[in-house]
Amino acid sequence: MAKVFRMKCPHCGNVVNVPQTGPCPKCGTLLDTNQPAAIAVYRMGNFMGAATGFGIYINNEPYGAIGNRETLILPLPYGSYQMHVVCGMIRRCNDPIIPLSPNDPFVCLKVHMKMGFV
Repeated sequence: MAKVFRMKCPHCGNVVNVPQTGPCPKCGTLLDTNQPAAIAVYRMGNFMGAATGFGIYINNEPYGAIGNRETLILPLPYGSYQMHVVCGMIRRCNDPIIPLSPNDPFVCLKVHMKMGFV
């Protein structure tokens, strides 16, 4: 299971996977993962979902997709965030509101595909 830092460039809005620190490939702005808080998202593995990426949205802003059995770490400043994950199907889901504060700077979420028919 690979762990990846994913950042949204504050200058151009490009979403990119970076190591600890690196430039945005689109505009060259330095992206620093040293934010005070983070959300870690793990997608459970599923043979039916191996070919489908789940789209991640934080506060209705796209943050790319998460692959099968992948872990993403999203460094963010303190605040309250609504997270929505979609897989191309219409499903009822509960979008969690995630508060990040000095008392709770790190939150872990697990997403998966629920099999069955509606």
